[in-house]
Amino acid sequence: MDTRSLALAAAMAAMGSQAVMAQSVYGELGYSSLSLKLSVPVLGLRASASPTMARGLLGLQLTDSLALEAIGGLQAGNGTYTASNTGIRYKGKVDQLYGIYVTPKVGLGPVELFGRVGMARTKLSFDGLGSGSDRKLSYGGGLRLMPTSRLSLSVDYMNYLDSGGASVNGYSLNLGLRF
Repeated sequence: MDTRSLALAAAMAAMGSQAVMAQSVYGELGYSSLSLKLSVPVLGLRASASPTMARGLLGLQLTDSLALEAIGGLQAGNGTYTASNTGIRYKGKVDQLYGIYVTPKVGLGPVELFGRVGMARTKLSFDGLGSGSDRKLSYGGGLRLMPTSRLSLSVDYMNYLDSGGASVNGYSLNLGLRF
């Protein structure tokens, strides 16, 4: 299922649950610490960096145990790496990222465990090596603490990209609000 199909499913679900929609929309702002890796064995090249990203999330709660979420992120900081073939230090970064996810949840009182699976488009660049983007399966999970009915704090781990020798994954700390 591609990103357009998931977006269409989200729109149809939103139209079908208009009466509940005002109570079931939520958003989060977060800070992500990422691991960015590139490996090209044919060239003998390996590079890894630890950039950071500012991340936003908009969710639509369909049922108590299922939601649709859209995630977007932008570069907040570069990570540096030393190219294995030259020994020179360069910068690596995630320029942008966006995706749409199906999110099953399990509520345990004020704590919620969740998983995510969907599609993400990730654009990354390594100074001195170039840049690229890809759209692939993305997945992860986390824990959300809800001290009030409207406020939440969450931590999650996400694998945004694993394709063709490039991978992007990491942890996020988020502050959320239910509308």
